[in-house]
Amino acid sequence: MLTKKPNQSLFRRILFWTHLGVGIATGIVVFVLALTGALLTYEAQIKAAYEPSVAPSVDKAEMLSTDELVAIARPVFSGRTTTLDIYKDSTKPVAVKAGRHDYKLLDPYTGQFIATETNPSEGFFEFVEDLHRSLAGGRNSVGADIAKAANLAFLFLILSGIYLWMPKRWKGYFLKQRILFTKMPTAKARDFNWHHVFAFWMLIPLIAVVGTGVIISYGWANKLVFETAGLDVPMGRGKGGGMWAKSSSSGVSNKPVEELVSFQAIYEKARLVRDDWNSLSIIVPGNEKAKSVDVLIDRGNGKQVALQQQITYSRETGDVIKEQGPDQLATPTQTLKRYIRFLHSGEVYGIIGQTLAGLASVASLFLVWTGLALAWRRLISPLFVKRAKPNRTLLHN
Repeated sequence: MLTKKPNQSLFRRILFWTHLGVGIATGIVVFVLALTGALLTYEAQIKAAYEPSVAPSVDKAEMLSTDELVAIARPVFSGRTTTLDIYKDSTKPVAVKAGRHDYKLLDPYTGQFIATETNPSEGFFEFVEDLHRSLAGGRNSVGADIAKAANLAFLFLILSGIYLWMPKRWKGYFLKQRILFTKMPTAKARDFNWHHVFAFWMLIPLIAVVGTGVIISYGWANKLVFETAGLDVPMGRGKGGGMWAKSSSSGVSNKPVEELVSFQAIYEKARLVRDDWNSLSIIVPGNEKAKSVDVLIDRGNGKQVALQQQITYSRETGDVIKEQGPDQLATPTQTLKRYIRFLHSGEVYGIIGQTLAGLASVASLFLVWTGLALAWRRLISPLFVKRAKPNRTLLHN
């Protein structure tokens, strides 16, 4: 009577050799994706550190009023939803934004725009991001297709690796080799140990980072996730206008501008709503006589939806017309799309999430390195081993 053990052994062998072959075929590209991912870990913080700071001067001791700043911001991105971002840190310049990449920095003391070229990290991260997304080939290039395919292959390696990680014998010694860094007698044993330990401790962050990369890259994966969740499938990429920057303006007031509540007064109201705010984003009305104005209060890093709320103020009375929390700011489809995007970088969970995503990228470097080293020792090294020549004297005897 046949037992299941041989079948399981055959399955394991097939999976192992497939795992090995895919790893060899995509290892170099995955290494590049992991390296660039690690470099992008603290992109936001490094950019912020290099951003120019502002300070009062002898001639300009006080900041311009919010009304003056809104007037400067309104024509910058004409026809697009624009926000005026004011930060609690008074050394930061005000930002006029119409999306992630479309923004200008404004000195609130002088009213002059600050050239973004003064930030030396911009060009570096732009190159690293292009390398990460398309191997520096640009969007819709062959390099982009290769990067996407390598990421998909890496997801297969992670999932198949879960099964291959499992020891044949569930005993302490064998588990220790796969869970803890252990001093090994040979380089091969060390690589085996490292390969399994990094995979074990970084499994969940790896699945999150690589899995969301697949969803972002492929329409079929995106469709599968949203349909499984019972949501509408988002079509195409956003226009970069700010997913949460949505004005609820209720038309134009019949009152003269002078009689409307000033943006400065509304800003003063909004900043008292919470003590722990990091930034206030005024959604700039297209018309200076707009009846209402929306203010987005952010307590996080700009990507954490759960830490955002939007308040709509009447410009005729100064009263609150509407207050919206994270659930009301966007549709479930938009919420999930944003979550997937910033889960990929870890930013949805703040600095801790970024750090875990960065560690996953670093772990990937070791997984590729040790995996290729083990493959070399298994497939290539034996070819260079000199085989012992048969003793002809013994053969004749």
